[in-house]
Amino acid sequence: MTNIKPSKSAMHQRFAAVTTEVTTRTAEPSTTWFEPALLEILLRPVAPGMAREEHTRKEHEIGSLFMRLTVLEAWTLHKRLGNPQPDDAIAVAFGRLIVERRGRLLAFLGDARRRAAIARAA
Repeated sequence: MTNIKPSKSAMHQRFAAVTTEVTTRTAEPSTTWFEPALLEILLRPVAPGMAREEHTRKEHEIGSLFMRLTVLEAWTLHKRLGNPQPDDAIAVAFGRLIVERRGRLLAFLGDARRRAAIARAA
């Protein structure tokens, strides 16, 4: 009887192990330090008759939260908010902002690397 199952090389076995590890790691939901605060700001109800002021305050609070992010956190969140998934509560809540606010906040997130470089140079 011959061996029908082909042997796997060491490289193939290592690739399969790394692929399984990465898939498992990315499938686990990870909550970062800023997500609860961001979700609270985004979902906070707006008082009747105060929409403009409340939404402007929300934008400033989100901006100050984004200011405290590391470059990697900002890059990850920018990617996440720029390509929203329907099961992502933060991306869905962020998508409810008007286009102009979303654009300004996404631009601010995308500018984190430049701000960090300027801060290092100063």
